[in-house]
Amino acid sequence: MLSGPVAGRGQQSPWLRPLAWLWAKKAWISAGVGALLIATTVYVLWAIKDLPDPSQNVLAAGDVMVLDRNGKLIEDWSPAGHYHVTLQLKEMGPYAPKAVLAAEDRNFYNHGAIDPTSTVRAAWVDITSGGLHQGGSTITQQLVKIQLLTPQKSVTRKVQEIVLAIALEQRYSKDQILGMYLNRIYFGHGAYGVGAAARTYFNKDAKDLSPAQAAFLAGLVQAPAAYDPKVHYDLAHQRQLYVLAGMVSTGALTSEQADKAAGEDVKSELQIQSTARQSKAPHFVDHVLVDLEKLFGSAAVQQGGIVVRTTLDLDLQQVAAAAVANGVQDLSRFNVNNSSLLAADPKTGEVRAWVGSADYGNDAIGGQFDVVLSPRQPGSSFKPYVYEAALRDHKITWATILHDRLTNFNGYMPRDFDNGGMGDIKASTAILYSRNIPAVQVGQMEGMNNVVELAHSMGIKSKLEPYLSTAIGASAVTMYEHVQGYQTFANMGQRVDLRVINEVQDSSGHTVFKYENPTSTTVLTPAEAFLMTDVLKNYQYTWGFGWNRQMASKTGTSDNGKGGIPDSWILAYNPDIVVGVWIGNTAPNGGGGLIRAYGENVGLTIMKRFVNGLPTSMRGWYQRPPGVVQGCAGDAQDPFLQGACTATPSASASPSPSPSGSPSALPSVLPSILPSASASASPSPSPSAPPSPAASPPAAGPQPSPS
Repeated sequence: MLSGPVAGRGQQSPWLRPLAWLWAKKAWISAGVGALLIATTVYVLWAIKDLPDPSQNVLAAGDVMVLDRNGKLIEDWSPAGHYHVTLQLKEMGPYAPKAVLAAEDRNFYNHGAIDPTSTVRAAWVDITSGGLHQGGSTITQQLVKIQLLTPQKSVTRKVQEIVLAIALEQRYSKDQILGMYLNRIYFGHGAYGVGAAARTYFNKDAKDLSPAQAAFLAGLVQAPAAYDPKVHYDLAHQRQLYVLAGMVSTGALTSEQADKAAGEDVKSELQIQSTARQSKAPHFVDHVLVDLEKLFGSAAVQQGGIVVRTTLDLDLQQVAAAAVANGVQDLSRFNVNNSSLLAADPKTGEVRAWVGSADYGNDAIGGQFDVVLSPRQPGSSFKPYVYEAALRDHKITWATILHDRLTNFNGYMPRDFDNGGMGDIKASTAILYSRNIPAVQVGQMEGMNNVVELAHSMGIKSKLEPYLSTAIGASAVTMYEHVQGYQTFANMGQRVDLRVINEVQDSSGHTVFKYENPTSTTVLTPAEAFLMTDVLKNYQYTWGFGWNRQMASKTGTSDNGKGGIPDSWILAYNPDIVVGVWIGNTAPNGGGGLIRAYGENVGLTIMKRFVNGLPTSMRGWYQRPPGVVQGCAGDAQDPFLQGACTATPSASASPSPSPSGSPSALPSVLPSILPSASASASPSPSPSAPPSPAASPPAAGPQPSPS
């Protein structure tokens, strides 16, 4: 009987070989493990030596240096100039510590330095989303972040954070760690620590905070800039409700106490004073801080010790701030008390000037509220999106005859200031004289869903209702996204997203973020974008703005449905700059009144000051791109897409002959729209320039009658 070969004595089973190799290398392996342990121990001991002693009055936060594109200082966000009150944990009252625990780490006293459940959940979200987005950090980890580590997201940094957090809990008690954290975290408005926050927001000691007030403050910790109640009270209130629910789940409050706290009018109890911060662009810096929180988490602001190189140009910012301040004074007789201005480089999307209000420190106008980010009805400044959609889709050309007479669009009857019309006019004449009925007619021809789709692709993110009234500006947009939309026109159809940060460096000078190679999205062809630009270049002459360089522009005036004007706008651009200006009347807590100034007023004052103050280098203009022909048949003036020329284009079944360059009936004269006493005020429009049309109430629904 035959049998298989038998292993000799000198042979070894395959599964024993790795064990034998490890045994042979045991000395080297032991030495390596020992060296790793020693290195880790030395690193941990070295790292935690800089932690603040909880018994000492130390605010160990670094500056956030915000620089403009040329390295000039915009603001030194320095804790040394901010408010700090050091308290013992027992001096913080019964609610503030428990509220912060409910907001940030509900199981703080029941887990170690790391919460495995939260860590696994955060890791899963990061893996499935393809980035580092989820938090999952304990309060101990957060203290490590804001005290020791740079504002950077990486796997290596996360390992460092975990090691240091474990070491921290070996050195200090839970109460000591919580006390340090509550004395160290930033609550916004210059307040470091819960003691300073209680005084800054409610003018009381931390021990005297009500449950509602404590929950409100705790909700700010996650993102002090994004939840700033001066600007985003509704978001802060929603966060407060989340904290109150957490206080119930942790046993800090009963359901009845939480319900009572939720009903407390915290908004009326706020006593935030205007900050004494020294900033050359405070609203811009506020937005930069929000972006930092999005990039790195709130620890970036909490820790400080970073340098942010931004896109702002302080020279242009100064021109913009002066234009807004002086222009609001010019227009004060028309009940205007506030204005905002945003300007950007259309080729790169870099924001060059940002004025969020006429006076940041003026509480009477709610000056800390940033109107650049506030949704407002754009009025007729929305019309270019309507006409562009129809031009692009060959529904009209600039020579198409539109009917500017009272029309019933299936129950909707838009009106202009004169309650009449200019008769049959070319599309190019209709937009230059900002007529409402033709714009609605074009919106109907194109289909408002198509208009909305184009506006969204150009940069409008707000919800736009696909109603005909949207064609004349009934759906609200923000200045930020409206300038983004016009940026697409200015960049020959290429959308480049607006941005404010170029580079971020840590305290050692290492770059932790750098914006490179901005991506662009083709929304319009150069020929399609040029169609709008070449007609809107005539707008400043139609209305006699007196600008010292060529721009394409469009105004807008909204209507409150009763003939009153809440908002007036103008947007303008050339290849070097795109800018938007808004004016209105505002008051604290979202209040305000109506104004008597129109979009053309803004062009004659604030926009004129800004455009005429731009550097001489910003005088570029566009070359006619391939695919555009100038003039068609009897229309020698307007641009046409190649192949779109027709001899007698008309929007009606029976074509009408195209009128000559000027309409036969011009808007009737309105009262003077400028102050005459100020020598610096812009001159009145020339007699040949048609005056601004006024807003009038629509026939049905709250629709604007913009200019």
